[in-house]
Amino acid sequence: MIAKIKSKLINHLLGQNDWMQTKLKPYSGKLISLEIDSLIIKLVVNDQGQLILSEANGSPDASIQMSLTSFIQLVTQKKKMGITVKGNLDFAHDFSIVIQSLQWDIEEDLSRFIGDIPATELTKIGKVFLKHSKNNIRNLAENFIEFWQEENKILSKTNDLNDFYRQVDKLTEDVDRVEAKINSLMGEVSK
Repeated sequence: MIAKIKSKLINHLLGQNDWMQTKLKPYSGKLISLEIDSLIIKLVVNDQGQLILSEANGSPDASIQMSLTSFIQLVTQKKKMGITVKGNLDFAHDFSIVIQSLQWDIEEDLSRFIGDIPATELTKIGKVFLKHSKNNIRNLAENFIEFWQEENKILSKTNDLNDFYRQVDKLTEDVDRVEAKINSLMGEVSK
């Protein structure tokens, strides 16, 4: 049931931005996987160029992977760092253009429920509110990231991960040297 609602919401947004369906139509039948940490969303493009949620277990034609931190930075600051793309790069590129360009015509949707004039006024108020609160939202997201990195230790800092990788590499090199030394000594003993 939830999958159908998500699919309808995605396709409603695509319907309001119908130029995007022509962008996705060439990829009819293709599967794309969007992975944000442990959240995995698989979408398939149907014959009309709409995205449909999929439960397919096969490997996707394209996949886009990112951490939660990268996702938050993408949404709040438009930074495209820490994103991994695999598979059909053209498909992934066109998909990302569609997703980044989606615009919800909230005024049209509200007008169906409350009428045209109240929908217009409510939309104006909402735009002013969003404009003034954008920095607050960004600060809140950054505070969550900092909390998850410093206090709750859910997210790792890039520097900490790089240090860990360097230590693993050094340990691997040390083990290789010890193994070579043991092999050398074993060769001398067997002579």
